Amino acid sequence: MLKYVIARIPSKIGLRGRVPAFVPACGAAAALGLLLCILVSGCQSPDLPKIVTASDDTNNAPSLLLHEGDVLQIKFPGAPEMDAVQTIRADGKITILGAGEVKVSGLTPEEAGQAILGAAGEQIKVKQVSVTVQSSAFILYVTGAVQRPGKLLSDRPLTVLQAVIESGIDSAKSNLKKVKVIRTDATGHNTYKELNLKKIIDGSWQGEAFTLKPYDTIVVPEKFVWF
Repeated sequence: MLKYVIARIPSKIGLRGRVPAFVPACGAAAALGLLLCILVSGCQSPDLPKIVTASDDTNNAPSLLLHEGDVLQIKFPGAPEMDAVQTIRADGKITILGAGEVKVSGLTPEEAGQAILGAAGEQIKVKQVSVTVQSSAFILYVTGAVQRPGKLLSDRPLTVLQAVIESGIDSAKSNLKKVKVIRTDATGHNTYKELNLKKIIDGSWQGEAFTLKPYDTIVVPEKFVWF
């Protein structure tokens, strides 16, 4: 059978008499601790742990992925003769002296360093390499019914709509309902994607999100005019 004790609260805290409820003996220690907390420190709640956001924890932010057009500075502490500055080609690869071609597009700089070390093999004794991005360019080509056709350079990835806006939409000629993206792979094979930018603008687009890659070509057709 459980035993019960009656907890009394000292009158100095402004309460008199008994607590109008019985406390189980197994919780008497907790009740006593609560009373001591009130008397000694006012029982202030401890500070809650801070919620860390991406802006607070910049050291743990994910590294940006390398892409075609990035200019990399590559240094080998144990083999300075292999140091190089390389631009990632359209096939996503760079060429390392004595190691051949290494695919680095889609990797972080740290992962690219590991890939380069793997390709270098036993020809370097000091297994260290540093990869830093000297410059990053997102290169696209926009042609057709735009005000400024040609090569488009950006320091960040762009959407199809952003690229067309950068090249200048000609409201009298640009047919935004059938904008085509042409992508050429390393073997020269072309793939095509058609987008209705009018639906993207008015918010009625229901298709999957489409991400441009460097060296994509965007073709904006001209409107048909009926007389």
